[in-house]
Amino acid sequence: SNSMSDAKRLIDYVIDFIFDNQVPVKKGYELLPRNEEHFQYECLMHKRCLICGQHADFHHVDTVGMGRDRTKIDHTKHRVMALCRVHHIEFHKIGLTEFCKKYHLTIIGIRLSKDDLKKLGVKGNYEQATT
Repeated sequence: SNSMSDAKRLIDYVIDFIFDNQVPVKKGYELLPRNEEHFQYECLMHKRCLICGQHADFHHVDTVGMGRDRTKIDHTKHRVMALCRVHHIEFHKIGLTEFCKKYHLTIIGIRLSKDDLKKLGVKGNYEQATT
């Protein structure tokens, strides 16, 4: 196998180690030439802010819309990221572009599978969801 896929596998392994062993995310985040998608996935699954590692909520990158019943949404179609209250508020205050620039994010949220969403207890309408 080539060195790029070896490096990617190593980074995934390190990310898993960080979450499996409760290494403070902030330290790990700074050290990693990270596989950002996998990192964001683990942050979501462990409910840890991808910026600071504090307890996080689901942040919908794709606007769900005011007044829409979130339990009737197919969340597999929406990009989400794990952000604590502080970083969630900051995201809305400075906007997507500035937020990503400030925290060096190249992947703007990820989509989770129906199974992952159920594991996290995210209620929604998944009738049409394929995965």
